[in-house]
Amino acid sequence: MPTQLKHETAQVRAIIHDFRDGKLVVPEFQRAYVWPPNRAAKLMDSLYHNYPISSLLVWESEDDVEVRRHEPQRALGASLGWLIDGQQRVLTLAMCRAGDEDIDVAFNVETEAFSRTNAATRKDDRWLRVADVWDDEWFFRFRRNLPEDVRGRRTEHRLECLRAILDYEVPIVRMVGYSFTDAVNAFTRINSYGVRLGAEDIQSARIAEKHSGFIRKKLSPFIEDLNKRGFDRISATHLFRACAFIAHPDGRRRTPLHELDTLEVERAWKRTKDAVEGALGLIGGELGIADMSVLWSGSLLVPVIALCGTIPPKERDDREIAGWVAAAALRHRYSRSSGTAVEQDLRACRADDPVRQLLANLKQSTGLWACGVDFDGALADRSGLLAMFLACKHLGARDFLTGRTIQLRSKIDRHHIFPRALFAIGAERQRADCLANIAFIVSDSNKSISDGNPERYLGALEPAVLKSQAIPTDRDLWNVNRSAEFWAKRQELLADAFNDYLKSAFARRRSIG
Repeated sequence: MPTQLKHETAQVRAIIHDFRDGKLVVPEFQRAYVWPPNRAAKLMDSLYHNYPISSLLVWESEDDVEVRRHEPQRALGASLGWLIDGQQRVLTLAMCRAGDEDIDVAFNVETEAFSRTNAATRKDDRWLRVADVWDDEWFFRFRRNLPEDVRGRRTEHRLECLRAILDYEVPIVRMVGYSFTDAVNAFTRINSYGVRLGAEDIQSARIAEKHSGFIRKKLSPFIEDLNKRGFDRISATHLFRACAFIAHPDGRRRTPLHELDTLEVERAWKRTKDAVEGALGLIGGELGIADMSVLWSGSLLVPVIALCGTIPPKERDDREIAGWVAAAALRHRYSRSSGTAVEQDLRACRADDPVRQLLANLKQSTGLWACGVDFDGALADRSGLLAMFLACKHLGARDFLTGRTIQLRSKIDRHHIFPRALFAIGAERQRADCLANIAFIVSDSNKSISDGNPERYLGALEPAVLKSQAIPTDRDLWNVNRSAEFWAKRQELLADAFNDYLKSAFARRRSIG
């Protein structure tokens, strides 16, 4: 069949109808819905003002291709239109029409502005849900109750313009007679030229082309499960890299998954899933980490997954691997050129002594040892927060009231040693949100202490409890007027404890630099 590009238009209502009926579907290689909620409001605003929008690219085919989304169900016995470009717009329009909770847009009849629905729009009569206005029964009932005056006629006109969006003619380019490979190539080229896709999206497309069903049936459900468990910074790219390594751990260069045969990928994927569980168990057992609240990048886990997938547990030194994770996190190992750094560290995982080579990579770029300034950041600094927790954990961090040893779990609170209320509103109060002002205590203790003055509640604690959280025992420093000195001293204590943790993690080595 000869290839042909058909240029046509279709009304918004028809596009939504075809999507709902499963005649316009999203292929497996497409990325998930990634638009932030405000983008939906901007799209509606453009259509409301009859501004032009980009065309949809649709691949016409009867091929048995895996779909990205389970709902709506694809139509059977019909030639399908596969959305190659424009998925975000089509899904947005469909969800706006349905009044989806995540993409529920409201329209202000006074200002003609669009916004995501929220508590404020729900309480303001000027804001109407687009989904309601697009519903014929609701609209005709609402219109009958409009006053017969200038304001009522103006409101009616604006709502008619809003409803006219359903009649907007969207340009469509249909690829007829093209192969699945052609469709994937069109997808990657269009999005690459616009710099709208990352390497993960391009790689997903290539893998879906070679290994049909892998993304939707295996990868996506696993990532969704990881997200539910709190490991939401482990992405498809991280798993692709780990899986490719596990498939050929002895290779000098990484072989992308789309260049491997399906049987190799299936075997490697099974081992990768087991390795991920092993890696999560490792950081949980060695570091006390239950989620990614203090792990700032999923890249930190790629070498750990690679090692767990290729070295038997009895031959692996989990304590050393955890020590490397701690040092790499502190030094923002993957903050720049993360792809290059991950590849360097995966090559290190192929060495006879992988941990030594991983440490060598880290020392070459930043160094290992902590100093006080590493704990001089704001509370939002996840690398410093992780290092601080590990320093306190190494000291045997104990709760202020119960005196029991704590672990990093959801029930643990981050307590301000000097309550924010002791500082003037503004810059001074913001200074209280620093790492050195945070202690880890259980929720009940945090509620009991609340905004208590540290000169009183710290004085009631045993010295061993204070030392377990690297808190200076000099009572003169507990005065709010000397908070800066307190924080400076605690930064030094935290750095000492963190470095002592590293020494213990690598105790069997004569030197780690």
